[in-house]
Amino acid sequence: MKYIKLFENFHTEISEITPEDNDAVIDVLHEVFGSLDSREVIKSRIQKRLNNGLSVKIVYDGKIVGCYLLAEKSVNEFISDIEQDKVSDFRKNDTSVDLQVNPGDRGLQGIALAVMPEYRDLELGKKMKNYVRGLGYDYIWGVQDKKLMNINFWKRSREVFAESPTKYATIEILR
Repeated sequence: MKYIKLFENFHTEISEITPEDNDAVIDVLHEVFGSLDSREVIKSRIQKRLNNGLSVKIVYDGKIVGCYLLAEKSVNEFISDIEQDKVSDFRKNDTSVDLQVNPGDRGLQGIALAVMPEYRDLELGKKMKNYVRGLGYDYIWGVQDKKLMNINFWKRSREVFAESPTKYATIEILR
């Protein structure tokens, strides 16, 4: 069985998201995160992240089946925003933060990692996470919604550095 999964993985390609991919990527995001938001809300929230030169798609047998939306952003900005009570899901009084990152370190924010459910057993999410590790950043961080109940997936590679009643914030130090 493992041999088949590895063989099937040879049919994958990770590449930058292009404007022609946007509708298919939004479809993937809606399939994965549709329980949280409508397609229109997802589209409006992530539109500027689609073609920013960092975000990638994963194609399996010619079909876009996943994506990883990324942005160059320091986790220190996020922590500062929490401390100034500017993050609605991480209110200063109900969020504990346990992290110190060098201000000079280059950070990457993982905004959304999505793989269509029927392709998850091919470890495509892991493949995209490995791809990001080679981009030359010092760390990658992101926010996970507790409603998705996927924190154990993220804990395999990241540490939880902040938690609110509805979200987790996680980080992986890459260097």
